Amino acid sequence: MSRLLRRLIPLIALSALAGCGPPTHPINPPNASIQQLDVLPDGRWKLQIRLENFSDKTVHYATFKAALRVGGVAAADITLNPDMDIPGENADVVETTLAPSADALKAFAIDIKQPGGAAYELKGTINIPAASKDFKFEHKSRLSPVPGIANEYR
Repeated sequence: MSRLLRRLIPLIALSALAGCGPPTHPINPPNASIQQLDVLPDGRWKLQIRLENFSDKTVHYATFKAALRVGGVAAADITLNPDMDIPGENADVVETTLAPSADALKAFAIDIKQPGGAAYELKGTINIPAASKDFKFEHKSRLSPVPGIANEYR
């Protein structure tokens, strides 16, 4: 083997290793749920939506789009631009006010009187720019009256 080739092999190997860089951590799919729903005097709903980061590093949340169903009835489409960073394995809350459909108001009023409260479903996408994608999510749960506080549900 020539001297030139002997000198080039270590340089080529070092160049290849330099391109590898530190290992990257995958971004775990986020989730969203309703933390609180307040029925306002004019009939609109004020929602506190909890955005959850299941990754072990801080993640930037750009857009949130979801369809809200209450009692099996379409209530509203929600589009938000939270534009926030959420630390790893944490959550944060964004608020919005919406006018639910008449059918959703009726279904909610009936369901909320049931022992288990009112069923709801949030289904949509959360955009995480660092992953260059929209993560799909679906969350089903129930809302119950907050004891002693009228028109507030968790």
